Amino acid sequence: MWHTFEQVLRPALSGLRVELHEQLCDGDKVTTRKTIHGVHTGTLAGIAATGRKVAIDAIDIVRVRDGRYVEHWGLNTLQATLAGLRT
Repeated sequence: MWHTFEQVLRPALSGLRVELHEQLCDGDKVTTRKTIHGVHTGTLAGIAATGRKVAIDAIDIVRVRDGRYVEHWGLNTLQATLAGLRT
């Protein structure tokens, strides 16, 4: 999760910000619904900068043990965003 954010999104999107819509905790699981916003100013998944604004919606579920992430499940609209940048 952090690898994708730091290694893929941050270099490709300027003005990167995360908008949290909802965050729920149930036992050792935390679920977050968010949107990642930025401007496509660097190469993203092989696509040269377009200067377009992008928004990637995501839902992440993380299991936490002893204050550390031990499991992660996630869904996001990155593939749809990439398809839109190609057109």
